[in-house]
Amino acid sequence: MRVPLSWLKDYVDITMSPEELAHTLTMAGLEVETIDYIGKEWGDKIITAQIIHLEKVETSDHLNYTRVNTGTQELNVICGAPNIKLGDKVPLALAGAQVGDLEIRETKKMGYVSQGMLCSPRELGMGNDHSGIYILDEDTPLGLKLSDLLGEVVLEFSIKAHRGDLSSIIGIAREVAALTNQPLRMPQPHFAEQGTPASDLVRITVEDEKLCPRYSARIISNVKLGPSPSWMGRRLLAAGMRPISNVVDITNYVMLELGQPLHAFDYDLVPEHHIIVRRALEGEKLKTLDDVERKLTSEMLLITDPQGPTAIAGVMGGAKSEVNDATQTILLESANFLGSSVRRTSTKLGLRTDASSRFEKGIDPSLTILGANRACQLLVELASATINPGIADQYPAPVEPRTLRFSLADIEWLTSMKVTHSEVETTLSALGFGVQFDEQGDGMRVSVPTHRNDIEESADLVEEVIRLIGYNKIPSTIPIGPLPERLEDTWFAREQELRTLLVNANLNETITYSLTSRARMAKLLSNADEESVRYLLQAPRATNGAGEQAPEALLKGNGTQAVATFDPHSIPAVVLANSLSNDMECMRLTLMSSLLETVQENSKRNKAGLRFFEIGRRYLPGASASQQPDERRAVGIALSGPAEITWIPELARPADFYDLKGTIETLLAGLKIGRYRFTPTQHPTFHPGRCALLELPRQTADGTEVFSPVGVLGEVHPLVQQHYDLPQRAYLCEIDLEQLYNAVPARITYAPISRHQELTRDLALIVDEQVPAQHMQDAIQRLGGELLRAVTLFDLYTGDPIPAGKKNLTYTLVYQSQERTLKDTEANEAQERIIRGLHEEFGADLRQ
Repeated sequence: MRVPLSWLKDYVDITMSPEELAHTLTMAGLEVETIDYIGKEWGDKIITAQIIHLEKVETSDHLNYTRVNTGTQELNVICGAPNIKLGDKVPLALAGAQVGDLEIRETKKMGYVSQGMLCSPRELGMGNDHSGIYILDEDTPLGLKLSDLLGEVVLEFSIKAHRGDLSSIIGIAREVAALTNQPLRMPQPHFAEQGTPASDLVRITVEDEKLCPRYSARIISNVKLGPSPSWMGRRLLAAGMRPISNVVDITNYVMLELGQPLHAFDYDLVPEHHIIVRRALEGEKLKTLDDVERKLTSEMLLITDPQGPTAIAGVMGGAKSEVNDATQTILLESANFLGSSVRRTSTKLGLRTDASSRFEKGIDPSLTILGANRACQLLVELASATINPGIADQYPAPVEPRTLRFSLADIEWLTSMKVTHSEVETTLSALGFGVQFDEQGDGMRVSVPTHRNDIEESADLVEEVIRLIGYNKIPSTIPIGPLPERLEDTWFAREQELRTLLVNANLNETITYSLTSRARMAKLLSNADEESVRYLLQAPRATNGAGEQAPEALLKGNGTQAVATFDPHSIPAVVLANSLSNDMECMRLTLMSSLLETVQENSKRNKAGLRFFEIGRRYLPGASASQQPDERRAVGIALSGPAEITWIPELARPADFYDLKGTIETLLAGLKIGRYRFTPTQHPTFHPGRCALLELPRQTADGTEVFSPVGVLGEVHPLVQQHYDLPQRAYLCEIDLEQLYNAVPARITYAPISRHQELTRDLALIVDEQVPAQHMQDAIQRLGGELLRAVTLFDLYTGDPIPAGKKNLTYTLVYQSQERTLKDTEANEAQERIIRGLHEEFGADLRQ
């Protein structure tokens, strides 16, 4: 929040420098992020001037030729702003002035000499408005340095969510007054009332008192719309808001001053003059002031009339009854809305406003009357308005100040500081708390003001006392008692081990949010249908306690109904009840989506090889609504682009499936997992025929050893590649870490290298094309017995003279014994046993 120092001084005397003030406030818990010195860089080259001649440049559709008077000279200036007119007084940057990054020079444009530049608020650093030149007051002297006229010091605060009372100039002034022992000057609105009472002119019905604890309204007549005075415009610009008109500016001014958002309706555009505060009907629509039609849900609170909605409560008004040039009578809304409801609404709509941010932090309900009255005072002064008597106020359950028990012992116990009754009373009273001491002892009763909804217990009061006295006065003490036992985190060590292995394999780690959306995850599917959705819950699927696959109930969104027709919102997922945005609505089911998004983003800026990994968690929904989600640890790997670094990028070999497979084998070798296999599979994320499961051995309940999938890898499907707009082929892998580490040996055993001669045999077999080579290799290893030390596939061949539907697989078999030199007859016997077994199991024949 931006707080102009001159505005702050209206409510509290400040004798220290801006730097000292910023330090004092920061050390008391009010973080001043920056100090903005508006006008510091203007120097003497930006001055005030008056337009004395104005004409259109014939060869341009928007440029004007102006002649300006500085009081001592006349200069020619070319300007493209649409809002200037003859006689306006404006800021003029002379030749040699520095405006932002631009140095002003005398130039020639379209046959005209331009000897300076007329400045907009954004160019002057006074806000973001670049729509026109900043127009000065009519009585502004000419030739005056602009820094002497408009210079300002602005403190920019980082206001935390629990301190809604600080989202106003008065809130900051209250803190400054308490810290500097100065009195606080609160605005005291005074104005005359006349005409018909407001209670006779407007009717208010609040249907949901929980979401709208208080709704106040005043009627203001004979309003004369026009521009705001320059002093108000300057303050709004310095605070980061653009001046619009006197009525709108007054509502914004009061919101910044007091923290109470206001909204002005055209009274004559409210049917039956009846305000109804209710929840929206499902699917109801409203066009807001930004000219966007919003689709509403039943969770959202609306301000309506008998004919329909007119505003989204606490967020933005509607175009239907907005104040316009013909407005004469205003219905001024000053209400209090439930912060959590406003936050859900603004998040759902993707519509954040200054008003909604204040309601979200929590606003004192007692501010509605003060805010409305302060706006009325300004409307009388700046819009010649007439205030109708009274105020229509719906406040069925008034909020009373809470009382907390407190004692000096609480402070000493928490901080080791010893303070006096006088110090406690002084500090708390300065912040608006009421303090009543017990007649005996150190106890007291503290009345918490309604604007401090963050104070819940005595520890909060301790903090208030200590931060005003000074955190630096807390004494330094040495901790006593035994040191806590060091906690062993097995998974921390495991993940560190994985990082080391993958970084050594030339991969770069990425860290992404666990929050995503079902629509983003659906981009992983080449075919968006019910069957494909199942794979988002697998890759691989978790096992139950018996080591078997988890039940199909995992695929049911609520434990009773399976996914029927495809819709991203029907994908089973752990959905947040109050999501930050539509892109972060649920917990991720897979790491592959975020990995491809990372590849997509980096491929825009880098033609080098993209090699990423992420260690994170997947969140699988429970089998029923009552079951907790299954939180699975996983590692994902993504490769794309060149496989190696070369001086000639065009000659670099692109990464392929086998680079990914080799990376996984390197990881397995680092974990000392020697037995594994890759088996072909189909997956909607991957290219058909270029996808495999990583399988590792495990023990079933009856003690049988079987291979089960722990991960999936492959080349990204071309359609998925299009979904992510990837310029090159990409390769993905995801491995379930809990199943992976079940296969890591608890003990590593070593055997001496045999000193005896190896016997090598080649084995060429003809088998059906559908038989996986890995299954053949596993069988050879099993049938060869303990003498068979290694099996390697070194050739696969199809074609003449191999019969159609068949393939030739050629393996190299290495026989070796630890105790003796093998005889040829022993190797031949093992070879024959293998051939017979393969024929019986797979129908394999020895190639002649």
